[in-house]
Amino acid sequence: MNSNSYTINWWVLAFNGLIALLFGLMAIFSPLDTLKVIIMYFGIVMLIVGVAMMFGVYSSMKNKLSYGTDLISALVTIALGIVLAFFTAKTLQIFVIVIGIWAIMLGIGQLLIMSNLESKGDKKFLLFSGLFTLVFGVLLFFNPFALASIFVVIVGVMAVIIGLVLISFAFKLKNL
Repeated sequence: MNSNSYTINWWVLAFNGLIALLFGLMAIFSPLDTLKVIIMYFGIVMLIVGVAMMFGVYSSMKNKLSYGTDLISALVTIALGIVLAFFTAKTLQIFVIVIGIWAIMLGIGQLLIMSNLESKGDKKFLLFSGLFTLVFGVLLFFNPFALASIFVVIVGVMAVIIGLVLISFAFKLKNL
């Protein structure tokens, strides 16, 4: 690929930048809705993958091949896709609570490891990390949507920056 193809296709880079910019703005100004849409689309993708897997199961059955684990995988994928696509808000709440439980367990584990260490430097790091992770996990229990929204806003800000950089770079390539 020569440098000329980059200048010819500058608009592809600009279009990708525009998509990133629009996603970022949507995530910043409507984070909870953005998160729900992402989860719903992920559920739809899982449904499509599950149906495609079922075609593979059918092919295996037709060719008298083993298909038991493929069938179970396809059915679980379809079931998860349905739950994510049609019960998005509840799924999001459960997912965030599961992350909260994981963070609490991780924070407690870090504090337990810290209590058995000799080195003061390692103890300080694990104390800070363990307490931060523990507090994060507890906060997820009390207001899961608010913290999830904060993460979406952070991703949105990053997407806006990346979008602006891509658009700027695309127009520089256009002028080469």
